[in-house]
Amino acid sequence: ISHHKASGQEWWGKVTQSLAQIERAQAEGLDVTADQYPYTASSTRLAAMAQNGQFARDDDAGERVLLAAVPGHAEWEGRSMADLASEWDLPVDQAVERVIEQAGDGVFAVSFGINEDDVRMVLQHPSTMIGSDGLGYGSKPHPRHYGTFPRVLGRYSRDEGLLPLETALHKMTGMAAAKFHLPDRGTIREGAIADLVVFDPATVIDGATYEDSRRTPVGMPWVVVNGTVVVRDGTHTGARPGRGVLRDQS
Repeated sequence: ISHHKASGQEWWGKVTQSLAQIERAQAEGLDVTADQYPYTASSTRLAAMAQNGQFARDDDAGERVLLAAVPGHAEWEGRSMADLASEWDLPVDQAVERVIEQAGDGVFAVSFGINEDDVRMVLQHPSTMIGSDGLGYGSKPHPRHYGTFPRVLGRYSRDEGLLPLETALHKMTGMAAAKFHLPDRGTIREGAIADLVVFDPATVIDGATYEDSRRTPVGMPWVVVNGTVVVRDGTHTGARPGRGVLRDQS
């Protein structure tokens, strides 16, 4: 299930039912799991939000939608749709249409509509892996792009004690690699591919916010990808050794 959440206040609390469905399926022998990003906002194309009627049926939707990427109109990035609609003296749904008409289908936005209690419940469930679903478009992308993994390690594991550190790490690494049949990844052992992160459990935390979403994390000074150092002492080296990975079909 990608990505496990209940969007919209009318659905808050329903994750208890979806988690129960997962448990019933697992009891029947089905390999059912989910992923989650640990935030109360989602992100997708503005056109998709408009197509599902979000602005037509909810008068307050504009207050909860921030523009993340607007090709050709960077000055609108980071502003709410309600703010632009007020500036243009238009209803929010018409302001949305204007943005799409002027900037095209490449407009991405951040939308608040997830309950924090639901986030915590899904995060702790054994079926849940951690994924950023990161979309790095524009100057104000969703902070999950930079903050997902240190946020889980620092806020939810260390500070709030929702899950042990080793469980949080497994949800990000070995569990995901096993689910998607990616051999030699997700574990630290001789012969495995050297994808490594060195972090300080006492200080690691996300730095990205909705206002400043491209801030890098604290307490994560070294990152190695495919055996090549890409972050050294907190500074990106410029190396780009990442590559597409095919899963094992056997």
